[in-house]
Amino acid sequence: MSENYFDEALPRLLALLNDPDPTIYRTAVKGLGVFGHGVLFPLLDLYDKTDNGTVKACCIKAFVQVAVNFPDAVFPEQAIQALKLALDDINPVVSQSALMTLGYFSKQEHEKERVIPILIQVCNSTNIAHVQSAVMSLAEIDSTEVDQCFERMINHDSTDVLIKEILEASMSRRQSLFGN
Repeated sequence: MSENYFDEALPRLLALLNDPDPTIYRTAVKGLGVFGHGVLFPLLDLYDKTDNGTVKACCIKAFVQVAVNFPDAVFPEQAIQALKLALDDINPVVSQSALMTLGYFSKQEHEKERVIPILIQVCNSTNIAHVQSAVMSLAEIDSTEVDQCFERMINHDSTDVLIKEILEASMSRRQSLFGN
């Protein structure tokens, strides 16, 4: 379908993101990933036009599927900016999906440079769930920026106790992975 019927199949897959059945919209997300980077702008357009949190989250999750199937392709700046804006979405499913996607991108050599600063910025959030997700994603990246971020956070008196525990575990993980 992606090779021979792109123009016919794409609108149908996008429409399935509105289906109330999780099996259907999750399958559509996976299917969109096979279509490659040609789906990114239609996904961004749908993301911008919908008020449905599930559809927004599906659009974001489809980014990961595209990245999984096409690991060497660079995402357009509009996609990175959409993820950054999604972090502030009032729907926690949307914001956590954005964090998950940024975490995935942070492990791709060609996306690291754009994504690591965003995840470091999330570490300053008042949303503990967001901070936890960002720290856990950053823990697996060999970067002096991450080392500095973690040191600042662990030494700052206002850092939540739970976050300090996560930081300690993450720093230990980094030590075993990178010997830093």
